[in-house]
Amino acid sequence: MVFGVMTMTEKLMDGIWKQMQLSNGLREDDKDIYVFGVYQGAILLLNICTALLIGVILNMIIEMIVYLICFLPLRIFAGGYHAKTQLRCYIMSSVTAVFILFGIQFLQQQESIWEFICFMVSFGIIWKFAPVPDANKPLQGNEQVIYQKKVRKILLVLTGVSVAAFALKLQLVLAVIEISVCFLAVILLMGLLKNRKAAKNEEFAMPAN
Repeated sequence: MVFGVMTMTEKLMDGIWKQMQLSNGLREDDKDIYVFGVYQGAILLLNICTALLIGVILNMIIEMIVYLICFLPLRIFAGGYHAKTQLRCYIMSSVTAVFILFGIQFLQQQESIWEFICFMVSFGIIWKFAPVPDANKPLQGNEQVIYQKKVRKILLVLTGVSVAAFALKLQLVLAVIEISVCFLAVILLMGLLKNRKAAKNEEFAMPAN
């Protein structure tokens, strides 16, 4: 079943590439770059559409839209944990979307100092560690510095918006930003743990001199 899906995907990507070649006169040497970009874009679009569908099913489409607007820019540049396969990533993202919506619903009904504490701790984790590379999403060249600057700018903007939302009593916006920042901090910590474990495994695998 999995092999069949992979074969269909490869055929689809080849068809898209041929159309791109005919339309734009692209070189065959650039195939891998363009196909990878289209494939990643399609996966991202699928995840977004699935998240929106979950929002519709749970009658929380506005919450999901606001969440995607706040979370996706951070996630794209901050990196963190990634599943080993696209299928596993898709399943995890879909399940997580459900819990995120219930979390947003819960936070809108709460006013606790612990929310502020969790936000500030998560803010500090993201500020210090982002971006966190992954084996499936490595950083190349000066991307580390560029992404770090972008993450920090987005984080400051979201913090400013959250302050305004608190003053204006926009509980939905405040709850979404809180859960976006806290969830991303968890993803970064998971990514750091995964990278550390991989480094130890490589160290043990190295032959002794």
